[in-house]
Amino acid sequence: MRKSILVLTAAVALVVISCKENPYINAPGDNSYNYDSIPVLKADTDGIVIGIDSAVAICNALAKDEETSERYKLSGTISSIKTDLTKVPNTYTNIDFMLTDKKGTITCFRTNYLNNYPFRSRSEMPPVGSKVTVVGNLVNYSGTTPEIKNSFILRIDSLANAAE
Repeated sequence: MRKSILVLTAAVALVVISCKENPYINAPGDNSYNYDSIPVLKADTDGIVIGIDSAVAICNALAKDEETSERYKLSGTISSIKTDLTKVPNTYTNIDFMLTDKKGTITCFRTNYLNNYPFRSRSEMPPVGSKVTVVGNLVNYSGTTPEIKNSFILRIDSLANAAE
């Protein structure tokens, strides 16, 4: 019995000693794994800045389901959210809402979050009354509905209180 315990202890000690992993840093001040700056993904924010009334006019001038090749930036207030936020992110990772300014309203269809990332939780969606700027292509959906399609929120200009 004593012999088997000694043999077992020796085998375990041999396995532990034979580990090649260094338990220390290569050298003090070794910055070979550090970044010079924090890498940040920047979304393509090029777009033509227009008002919602101009966007609606462009959409109405398009043929049924035609989409613009140019991207547009629209700023306005979220007047309603069409997507059921309880299904974010399990069913939906992008959101549909209505964007309004003093001169018109447009549907923001399949809109992603900041930097064109998908929504990871429903709390990320700015509440109704928030002022946002979105970037995307314009489309005349079914020949009746002006939309900014496959867009993303470029910035949240002012966040409304969720209780309002």
